[in-house]
Amino acid sequence: MRDRELTAWDPVTLLRGLTYGLHEAPGWVDLYAHTLWALLTARPWLLQASGRLVRDLAERTQLLLGGGGISQRSRRELNAVHYVLLDRT
Repeated sequence: MRDRELTAWDPVTLLRGLTYGLHEAPGWVDLYAHTLWALLTARPWLLQASGRLVRDLAERTQLLLGGGGISQRSRRELNAVHYVLLDRT
């Protein structure tokens, strides 16, 4: 049953959860950054799902990139996400 619950998540719901949870989980920023990058790499059409969601994600990634305390890998992946988001906002 648990496997079915995890696969039942649609990508838009996952993107929304990652976007709005990004700043609420400072200890998990690396995981969130990598998951966002992987999700948007695998499903680039998600950026067309919600204009507001894309604007919010762009704002949140910019704040994280402007501050310190994230790993080089997270910075690289968030830069890639932010670059793609700039074309959409």
